[in-house]
Amino acid sequence: MLCTTIAFQMPFFYWTRDHRLHHKYTETNADPHNSKRGFFFSHVGWLLVQKHPEVLEKGRQLDLSDLLEDPVVAFQKKHYLNILIPIILGFPTVVPMYLWGESFSNAWHIALVLRYICTVNAAALVNSVAHMWGQRPYDKFIQPSQNLGV
Repeated sequence: MLCTTIAFQMPFFYWTRDHRLHHKYTETNADPHNSKRGFFFSHVGWLLVQKHPEVLEKGRQLDLSDLLEDPVVAFQKKHYLNILIPIILGFPTVVPMYLWGESFSNAWHIALVLRYICTVNAAALVNSVAHMWGQRPYDKFIQPSQNLGV
């Protein structure tokens, strides 16, 4: 839970729901980051647009009772913004300023903005690159691949 919050990857509940949808409905309109909609969409575009109606429909049909019963997941889902703001905004900015004497601008842009850009793009490579380029030793007719770079 802490790692998904630090990485700013949505509450674990929603991340897991989308991950399950992706694996169950890979390369269909019910896949949140369907690589058949293009590289940009599967990389980060899916975060910038409204979800396809099939993603919403199939997402409501998933059994997420195991997540709802987990007290840690429920806590993070309920208090995500209260956890997120100090962890993602405060900590990366305040620590460099007070421990190493960095300016607010450097702390904000390097420890926060640059870190976020790098982690989002690193995670997004799995949705885009690993579904478009790489080896398919088990089934050459599916999109997901083994990509050593990812």
